[in-house]
Amino acid sequence: MTIAPDGTMTVAVDGTPFEPPRFGPSWNRASFAEIIDTVLRAHGSPVRVVIYETDGAVFTDLITRPLRGSITSSAPPRSRGDARRATGELVCAPEPLIEAAPLIAPPRVVQGDEGFLAGEEVAVAIIVRHVKASADGSARALLEPDLCRASATGEVVLAGRISGTCVFGSIT
Repeated sequence: MTIAPDGTMTVAVDGTPFEPPRFGPSWNRASFAEIIDTVLRAHGSPVRVVIYETDGAVFTDLITRPLRGSITSSAPPRSRGDARRATGELVCAPEPLIEAAPLIAPPRVVQGDEGFLAGEEVAVAIIVRHVKASADGSARALLEPDLCRASATGEVVLAGRISGTCVFGSIT
């Protein structure tokens, strides 16, 4: 999802443009839950969401289930206190609201308290997936272009969980 300065957004799913419903309004921030729910249901699997803000900030999240409590324009509003539908049948208890996260979250701190040499440069790597080493002991990982663009230095670290082998390389 790429946010425009006016709050509208363009959406792509697996590199293919994902357009709003025909004759419907353009996608905007309020469309977020509707888009995610639609893609989740269509794919039947977790979805990695990448949001590109107008100020250059990039936010990434993995969503594994529909966003509960989301409201689409086609769903009629329902009072949270209603216990019966017009037909008189009981409905489920209202779902809890999702806590809204701030658009720009404060940075998180990661700290290693000992073992480094004074002045030593320490690499910071975020694990995005695991791969199995081949029979000859080599390892190969395929990274999506968006993940590669998120790297400030273009470096990648492969670390063997059992062998302890660490290989520093560049994204190619």
